Amino acid sequence: MSTDTPATVRPNMPGKRFSLLLRARRQGLLVVLIIVVAYFSFASPYFLSQSNLLNIGALSAALGIMALSQTFLVISRGIDISVGSVVALSGVLFGVLLGQGVDIWIAAIGGLAVGAAVGAANGLLVVRLKVDPLVATLGTLSIFGGLAYMISGSQTLFIDDPAFSFLGTGRVFGVPFQLLLFLVLFGVFLFVERRATIGRNIYATGGNLEAARLAGLRVDLTRFLLYVVSGLSAAVSGLILTSQLSATSAQVGAPYLLSVVTAVILGGASLAGGRGTVVGTLIAVSILGVLQNGFALLGLSSFAQQVALGTLLIIAVLLDQVGKRR
Repeated sequence: MSTDTPATVRPNMPGKRFSLLLRARRQGLLVVLIIVVAYFSFASPYFLSQSNLLNIGALSAALGIMALSQTFLVISRGIDISVGSVVALSGVLFGVLLGQGVDIWIAAIGGLAVGAAVGAANGLLVVRLKVDPLVATLGTLSIFGGLAYMISGSQTLFIDDPAFSFLGTGRVFGVPFQLLLFLVLFGVFLFVERRATIGRNIYATGGNLEAARLAGLRVDLTRFLLYVVSGLSAAVSGLILTSQLSATSAQVGAPYLLSVVTAVILGGASLAGGRGTVVGTLIAVSILGVLQNGFALLGLSSFAQQVALGTLLIIAVLLDQVGKRR
């Protein structure tokens, strides 16, 4: 099997031509990123400062970590819209355990474990019970989001621990730690996408599920593990956000459902499966981070950000539909 993953799942399409289409899509995203950066640079004298650029990276890290795992999931023809509830539940459970006197790092492991457990539950529903991924994760979004409110009692729990604060506010040689963590994970996902056997299996699974199964690939195990990774990545992001805020709240994950899906689809991943790259997702996350920061610098309301985010999601889906027709 070729290491050119997009070509392996598009046997009816010349690999070189499809590769050109992917590069054109990424170049278009780069143009959009350059345009929004240029606009906010002229609109605000603070935008291009080093501190602000690092701030954009730090605030985009949680979104980026979730978007990386979601990219592989969408490529495999799945989707996980429960990530927002996992972000909230992992943070809330961490805060509650800490309040009960549990060691802070054991509490953090508990938060990560609940994220992996939610991912496993999603995987069982989709892979074993054959529930539609959208329906399954919509149900778990409601279930675990409600659990987050029940556990927290709809209260904000404050956390004051300098060691844990490093996760969300610490710096290494002047660079935010959470940004470095995201870049390391990006490198890992990029290696899996381009060099690892499981990466080729993910593309093959999304390109043609039955053909991949007949070829001897362990498609059910691959899909299940992708849901576990998705839940785990949401839990990591939940802990990062908890560290940044020094508090836990059941509401903290609400904005991330739309942002994660938008980043993945805008980055070129197809809802039909078999297509997408983590490089495209990285560029899309950068665009969303720049827009969020730029709107804040210009004093625009959060409602304007929601309008922009919804518009980008519609544009991304339309581009996906055009790509499939071609």
